[in-house]
Amino acid sequence: MNIENEMHVYDGAEVSRLTGETESYDNAFFPNVIRRRELELIWQVLRVEKPRFILDYGCGGGWLSILLRKWGFKSVGLDISRHMVKNAKIVCPNADFIICDAMRLPFKDDIFDFVIGISILHHLNLKRATDELKRISITGSAFLFMEPNLLNPLSAFGRKIFPMEAHTHGEKPYTPQYLITALNMAGFTIERCFSLFFLAYPAARFSKVARLNPPSLLVKLTYSFEGAIEKIPGIRHLNSNIVAIAKTKR
Repeated sequence: MNIENEMHVYDGAEVSRLTGETESYDNAFFPNVIRRRELELIWQVLRVEKPRFILDYGCGGGWLSILLRKWGFKSVGLDISRHMVKNAKIVCPNADFIICDAMRLPFKDDIFDFVIGISILHHLNLKRATDELKRISITGSAFLFMEPNLLNPLSAFGRKIFPMEAHTHGEKPYTPQYLITALNMAGFTIERCFSLFFLAYPAARFSKVARLNPPSLLVKLTYSFEGAIEKIPGIRHLNSNIVAIAKTKR
């Protein structure tokens, strides 16, 4: 990865001052299928873990931090992009944000008991990043990572045909097995690992690029379709988004 390139790309990315979302996807499939499912999952995990202090690892424009605050959690967000952090402070003025390299965290040891990282690890040197995350986290802390899946054929096709402005040099999606192995080797215990969204991410990107306005019925059918296909053996490992829920080993 190249730090300067990461900063340059995300400092130039379009981001909403209302929602904190980068504007790489459409306003139909993305919020009503992808974010809806992701937030349902995040909320479920938080209800179980009941964390006291959350690190929004790679906070972007603040879309997650504002929800964490609304849900009553204390959090700190960090991002390498000054532009993104400035936007996050507008979106969520009551939260704390820091501009920093995610592989060199400016925190003391044993601070956080929950870390959420959405599509950030594949931008980083995984060993350096996980070493830092373990250092700043209390023993037994929980981690929720969501990363793009290299095995999804539709997303792979879309990355070549409709590349996003937010793609950076050196980033590469993981396979589920690679991410599991890497986290295990880094000293994490994987509690759950699965994947989501076979169709929704490519659909949301294509809809954005083509400036389509898909009907609400199609969006609802896609939501139901994703929930069904995620249960089919042999196909579910091809979904676009890897979800890994882990803890530091005691």
